Amino acid sequence: MLFCCLFSVGCRRVRPAAPPQLVVWAWERPEDLRFLPQDVPIAVQTGFVEIAGDGFVARGRRFPLLTNAAPRIAVVHIQIDERDPPDWTPDLRRRVAAAVLHYALVLPVPEVQIDFEVRRSQRNILVDVLHDVRAGLPKPLSLSMTALASWCQEGWLDHATADEIVPMLFRMGRGDPSLRTRIEAGGDFLDPRCRHALALSADEPIARAPAGRRVYLFDPRSWTRSDFQTIRQQVERWR
Repeated sequence: MLFCCLFSVGCRRVRPAAPPQLVVWAWERPEDLRFLPQDVPIAVQTGFVEIAGDGFVARGRRFPLLTNAAPRIAVVHIQIDERDPPDWTPDLRRRVAAAVLHYALVLPVPEVQIDFEVRRSQRNILVDVLHDVRAGLPKPLSLSMTALASWCQEGWLDHATADEIVPMLFRMGRGDPSLRTRIEAGGDFLDPRCRHALALSADEPIARAPAGRRVYLFDPRSWTRSDFQTIRQQVERWR
């Protein structure tokens, strides 16, 4: 019932505007974001898709979200069941894209984001999904994608048909700490498409990152006013 509050905030599709510089992720768990200032938009996970073998499971958000403003970005999280590698046929590709588009368009938002972490051998699946979702979105909507920070050093993201790439500077895997150190020292990502946005976590403060970028904020637990104020102050010190 509480999630209905999200839908009641606004029924008209929002016209695209210049991207704001700070965005809070409302991940799939109960969230009360009514404390957020009006100038901080919300990216809410609206859908979940798990690919397994020749099929997939898809569902919408299961948890309430309370907010005083309509979310700006609909996020669809996609993952692969590693116990049952995908049989990526044209038919499965078509059906997955249709499911992603369905959950991406359940809210009248101007932006859609795909969160899909894949292994090197599965990158073609991510590229296919982005291509099909991009082709299926209404013209005014923009498409964003999250990316492992290491992807921004490898040159293959030219194949990703997204308007925005968001390298994540948290939960970085093996071998990536050197990249984080380079960013904190004033360095930047090699891929120029990764130089417009980035993502941080409330529990992994970073000393410095490139300024002038859209910054997505993640919290490993349900957001509190205190968590938000702390990470916002951290960002404002180097932004």
